Amino acid sequence: MFIKTFCSILNTYPARLHISLSTLTVTRGYTHTMASKTPSTNVANSIFSRGALYEQLVGETSTRLSAAALSHLPLSTYTSTSRILDSACGPGIVSKLLLSPSPGYISVPGLPLKPPPNVTGIDLSEPMIEQYQANARALGWTTAEAFVQDSQDLSRFPDATFDAVVMGLGIFALEDAVAGVREMYRVLKPGGHVLVTTWKNRRPQDIMGRAAESIRPGGAGTKAMDIDPKWLTAEHLASVITAGGFKAESMRLCESAPNWNSPSLSELLEAFSSPMWTAQFCKGWSEDEMGRWTEEVGKQLTEKEKASCTVEMIAHICIAQKGH
Repeated sequence: MFIKTFCSILNTYPARLHISLSTLTVTRGYTHTMASKTPSTNVANSIFSRGALYEQLVGETSTRLSAAALSHLPLSTYTSTSRILDSACGPGIVSKLLLSPSPGYISVPGLPLKPPPNVTGIDLSEPMIEQYQANARALGWTTAEAFVQDSQDLSRFPDATFDAVVMGLGIFALEDAVAGVREMYRVLKPGGHVLVTTWKNRRPQDIMGRAAESIRPGGAGTKAMDIDPKWLTAEHLASVITAGGFKAESMRLCESAPNWNSPSLSELLEAFSSPMWTAQFCKGWSEDEMGRWTEEVGKQLTEKEKASCTVEMIAHICIAQKGH
């Protein structure tokens, strides 16, 4: 569920991508400041306002998780007449896996789907839908459409419309998650599948929250981007899915560790200084406080994280089938 265009659009999955602006470089999907050692807190670049920035910064991690989740769908059964809802679609990471060749680090039999099914993307963020549509044009998705739409309100779709509904990392943002699942159940065809992911471990947020607490104890940044802890449990996810109409015996739960990888420690630290994060964790800070950010983030990294340039992220995957 997420964001808008920077200057150019990420249309493919390059092994190494550089987008040079006056103060910004993007390298292998990681965004970091170059001209200034002090990170920016420009809210215009926050996670909820920039589709391209989201895709560039965390696209690889999201792609790994989405691919792992999609592998649990009966991909070989979908045809050109099948309909799939990409709910809380963001810039279209799930749709990209369904409709375009996968990047080299992804190998899931059956992806992309051939022939391509009809895919509908919805997201509450207009900039995210703009990025989705830009990707669709650039990649030639002739069977895709996208709308600005609340994922909890699927009233624009008739009952039994879709063969599958996929919601990646969006269910915990719904005002009423059970009502959202009921809507997913309603728009699924009998025998259709719902696929939902949530986080179990968001180590990057923990690192940045601790760094914020070190710099401004008790400040709002300490809790930036927090989600209700119950959403980090498989039990709560399962309870919401069943409360929404799916039977427990039709449901499977598993985990995936897409992780956040960087080519080097310096690039990892610079990625943590992206406006996508600092606009959330460092809002309202002084220049002196901002100048301490990268150093404090580095102090929060374990020796293993520093050596591997990898930060752990673990997600829950839930797949459930609607009864015939």
